[in-house]
Amino acid sequence: TYMAEKIALDDFLSKIIRFSGIGFINTLIHTTVVVLSVEIAAIHPVLANITAFIFANIFSYWANRRWNFRGPTSLRQYMRFMLVSSLGLMITVIVSGFVTWMEWNYWIGLGLIFILLPAFTFFFHWQWTFKS
Repeated sequence: TYMAEKIALDDFLSKIIRFSGIGFINTLIHTTVVVLSVEIAAIHPVLANITAFIFANIFSYWANRRWNFRGPTSLRQYMRFMLVSSLGLMITVIVSGFVTWMEWNYWIGLGLIFILLPAFTFFFHWQWTFKS
């Protein structure tokens, strides 16, 4: 059972590493879409961020399905992915609102979000979105 436990741990750690890498690329996609939309297309930043969220979310679902939680894609599964992503967005708004209400520096909120959000989304995608 030691080998089985080691293989399971290695697979789990590999999933976290791949999830983090996809998240990094996802952040680059989001940032690129926002900057190009605002600077070149003169789109309002709010609309640019909504557009960027959609592009990044679709990429993140596809990449996680293809390279991390392998298997076929489905609309039902993407809807689960979008729900977890939307809950992540709500957590971001709640944490940043709380930090603002407490009159703390916004960097504290960013730090909390950078810690809480990846853990939250990884866990729910692993245990619910992509559960076989």
